[in-house]
Amino acid sequence: MNAVSFDYPRILFGLFFLIPLVFYDNFSPFKKRILRSLPKPLRKRLFASKFFFRLFLACCIIALTGPRWGTGRATGEIRRGADAVIAVDVSRSMEVLDGDESGSISRLERGLSIVKDVVKTMPEIRYATVFGRSRGVIAVPLTWNNDVVLGFLEALDTFSITGRGTNLESLIDTAAEAFQPAQPSARVIILVSDGEALSGSLRAALGRCNQKSVSIIAVAVGSDNGGEVPGSEGIISRRDPSAMKMAAGQTGGGYIDGNRRDAAEALAAQLRSLAPERETSGNRREPKTRWFLFAALAIAALGISKLCLLKTAPGNIKDEL
Repeated sequence: MNAVSFDYPRILFGLFFLIPLVFYDNFSPFKKRILRSLPKPLRKRLFASKFFFRLFLACCIIALTGPRWGTGRATGEIRRGADAVIAVDVSRSMEVLDGDESGSISRLERGLSIVKDVVKTMPEIRYATVFGRSRGVIAVPLTWNNDVVLGFLEALDTFSITGRGTNLESLIDTAAEAFQPAQPSARVIILVSDGEALSGSLRAALGRCNQKSVSIIAVAVGSDNGGEVPGSEGIISRRDPSAMKMAAGQTGGGYIDGNRRDAAEALAAQLRSLAPERETSGNRREPKTRWFLFAALAIAALGISKLCLLKTAPGNIKDEL
């Protein structure tokens, strides 16, 4: 038979508080005088009631400790077999206020809200963050600490890096460098951009991603009609969905229209399709939890204790006397 273990063994110290009650019940002169004055059948019922009430307290304490014994199958921790690098375009065009149907938020704000929702709802994936304008920069290396990732995304803006123009080739190449060689089979870049690129070769970056087995999920933000870039002299920036669709199609990833109200859900679905679930610790045998047995004993003991007291109602006491 396997040894008994407890999830919260410190709670067992609560059993020591029952010792003073037992001493009081059996050695208190005051209680002894009261019991001597009662008929013998009534003394037995009171003793039984106290015994089962003390048993009720003991069972409650033991149940709270989470006792375990015996063996059973336990599943390992579920994680997805993929790493995801969030690559965010922070060029000036991402400041355009056509990030949603109302035109009240920028393209960057819309894109960040989508990826932040996904990070919160899919913590089983390891994330990294990369941002770029004329060049890409790794901000947060691959980590399981999603709070760090979310904190960076919360603070990210178009002033995070200097430079002119948009170079999606550099951004994607930098994102691909963030992956670790020996880590999981699925590698995904979540590209958040309006697709406008003023320099670099997007096709060349996509070819290198194919060589490294990296898929791109392109989240295209902004509108096809476009809007004026803040601080410019009438420069109109338009989303380029064809470039974003090409990035997704050539790498076996997916295309997400950032204007969709369910863009975050669609992105999460794409990630799930590319990142199969796996158990990190595998199947293993561990002691079964048994707290419910003591909870049932506690309920039964409390019920018996009450039944004993019911037999000592005033009318019955008179009969005993």
